[in-house]
Amino acid sequence: MGNEPKIEYLPAANENILEISIDIEIKGYPITAEKFKKELFGFGNSLVYFPEKYPFCRKPSFFKKGFRCAIYKKNYIFIYKPFKTKLVVYNVIHVSSYVY
Repeated sequence: MGNEPKIEYLPAANENILEISIDIEIKGYPITAEKFKKELFGFGNSLVYFPEKYPFCRKPSFFKKGFRCAIYKKNYIFIYKPFKTKLVVYNVIHVSSYVY
């Protein structure tokens, strides 16, 4: 124990995952919403095991900061950065919000 990779979600990432879930629930799918929220966090948590699997973000301002972009189910982008002792998820956005 103690060697388990650590993950941190910044408030924007937590809020956006919650908003995605709420949007699904409002459409009348509360069970699907809860399941999808768990899937999103599960995917985010998995990034600590292969942090360099996904490329650096192509958006210049993100690229300069060393952010990586992982696409989940073709619709959501996890913007994150691995550090020596942890991985930080900065945001989770819909692909339509990602402007180059």
